[in-house]
Amino acid sequence: MKRTHFLLFIFLITFPLASAGSVGISPAHFNEHFEPGLEKTFTFNTFNSNPEEGIGIVLEGDLTQYANVSTNFIQGSGQFEVVINLPEKLEKPGTHTLLVKVFESKNISTEEMSGVGGIAAINAPIKILVPYPGKYTESTFGVNNANEGEDTSYELEIQNLGTEDVKIQVLIDIFKNNASGEKILVKKIDEINLKSKNILNIVDDINTSQLGPGDYYAIATVDYGKKEFLNDTFKIGQFIIEIVDYNYQFEKGKINRFDIVVENKWNSQMSHIFATVTITDQGKVVSDFRTVSVDTQAWEKKNITGFFDTTDLESKRYLANINLFYENLSSNKLVAIYIQDPPEPKTYFIYIIIAASIGAIVIIIGFILLIIKIIKLKKLIKKNGKKK
Repeated sequence: MKRTHFLLFIFLITFPLASAGSVGISPAHFNEHFEPGLEKTFTFNTFNSNPEEGIGIVLEGDLTQYANVSTNFIQGSGQFEVVINLPEKLEKPGTHTLLVKVFESKNISTEEMSGVGGIAAINAPIKILVPYPGKYTESTFGVNNANEGEDTSYELEIQNLGTEDVKIQVLIDIFKNNASGEKILVKKIDEINLKSKNILNIVDDINTSQLGPGDYYAIATVDYGKKEFLNDTFKIGQFIIEIVDYNYQFEKGKINRFDIVVENKWNSQMSHIFATVTITDQGKVVSDFRTVSVDTQAWEKKNITGFFDTTDLESKRYLANINLFYENLSSNKLVAIYIQDPPEPKTYFIYIIIAASIGAIVIIIGFILLIIKIIKLKKLIKKNGKKK
């Protein structure tokens, strides 16, 4: 089988760097298959970008009772070890995780260690894979984008996480657009024997050189007595920059932004993309301008901007011829645009009249109530004077 590799190993160790803020740890993770009574030492390097600050270290997860860390505090940067001593049996099959957590720390106080949940930290997991009884696999599948006339490639990884060896058959179906679309291609992979606790990694090509540009959907069926279905989407690129959106309404009497959204339909970068825009009224050119120039990554949408002066133009419908230039090629799009009168200035006169009227009514009512109160007070004084 072309470029097919069997990765047969008991444990997987990778050494990327994980970091959060100024604290980092390497390697970023360990993977280990369970063995009864396994005792193993894992070595980590950690650093703080500020050497004056310290690093706290704690263990978390469902395997903490079987693990110890050589130190809980390192100043600046350094190395530490985590020793794991597994029991004869772990009841639950699947992945068990010991989290090695590092975080900024000024000291090694018990209070700070116990309160690490609220501190920005980075985790480096040690994963212990306990085999499932019988036959059991887990897989990942991905297909790469390609350009028109090229083959694409895929990667399929199958982990045998069961206690039994398995015979695996793989079928890859390619559909146009989605799973409901037309089936375009079928690729069959010869039967493979995969031992327990081993991993199969397949990297191979799919002949898509005859496929046209567009979107495709791939389904990989992994059959080991049970069937596992995996899917991914991919694109076949066309060497073209496409106009997908543009401004079409503008205000009279000012300089307006004229935004054009373009999309790179090619599976590679395309550079120096710009447009010239010519505005016509009944065949007569009334304005023209050029946009900025941009670069685009594969499949990227990007905005290019020019400026359209409507100072001397009437409010009406015009035609805009958008000429797009890229990689020594060009395309154009003829669209309708509209110049509109600026919005009427908002007037608050009616609101002022209403507010003034309400204010006047309130004042009059208040004045009337005051007069009534004065009259009542005079009558009361006069009445009390007569009694004397």
